[in-house]
Amino acid sequence: MVAAAVAPSEYVEEAADLLPRLPRASGSQPATLLELGSGGGSLAFHLKRHFRLTLTDRSPGMLAVSQVINPECEHLPGDMRSLRLDRQFDIVLVHDAIMYATEPLAVQETLRTAAIHCREGGTVAVLPRLRSRNVCG
Repeated sequence: MVAAAVAPSEYVEEAADLLPRLPRASGSQPATLLELGSGGGSLAFHLKRHFRLTLTDRSPGMLAVSQVINPECEHLPGDMRSLRLDRQFDIVLVHDAIMYATEPLAVQETLRTAAIHCREGGTVAVLPRLRSRNVCG
């Protein structure tokens, strides 16, 4: 069973807080951003106007949801602990998917994946969910 994706509207404030904290490219091309464990793409919905996004998730169902709301983004299947794309990005983002890394080794593997994919001088941003979302209304 695939977990239901959270609507992009639930990420408006979070995206507004995050965007000024992420570096922007100085040239005419937008900065590249890899999101590990992007889920249904709800946060990416707000970032895609500012960055060239590559979204990854190990759930084909979640990637399918993201492809509907973010068709202009690149979507690739992969586990954030072991994904290897043989390319680097200006920013590597691990949003609340880091909360699924419940063992120290899983955290280390995820951070290793992020570091491998981050270009020299780039940014790795890890954003665990610090408060629970009200899903009951």
